Amino acid sequence: MALYAATVLFATAAFAREAVARDGAAFVTQLRQAAAQPGGAALADLAQLPFLFEGRPRQREAFIAQVVPALFTGAVRQCLQRARPQPDGDRLVVWCKPYAFYLGQVQGQWRLVEFSVDGG
Repeated sequence: MALYAATVLFATAAFAREAVARDGAAFVTQLRQAAAQPGGAALADLAQLPFLFEGRPRQREAFIAQVVPALFTGAVRQCLQRARPQPDGDRLVVWCKPYAFYLGQVQGQWRLVEFSVDGG
C-alpha cells in the first residue's frame, strides 16, 4: 500500500512539473522577447507589480528605472535568450548568473514574480 501511495505521489508530482513547464513555455517566450527589447517597458509588462527589490516594493516606473538596469544587464538579457527554465514547485526558475528569476501564475496569468541572488 505504501509503495502504491509513493508511486501515485511521484506520478502526480511529475505530471504537475510537466504541466508547469508546458503552461509556462509561452510566458518564457514572452520574457525572451521582452528581454531582447531595449529599455524596460516590455519587462515591466510581464512583472508582478509591485516588485520587491532591495527590500522595497517597486511600481512600474521604479521597476523600469531601477530594477531593469540593475538586474537585466546585457549579459543577463543574452542569457535569458537561451537559459532553460526549470520547474520549481508550481513555478519556473530561469538561472542567469548571478540571478534566479522566478516565474509563476498570479490570478491565472504568468508573471515574473521575484528573483534571488546566487551567492555561489
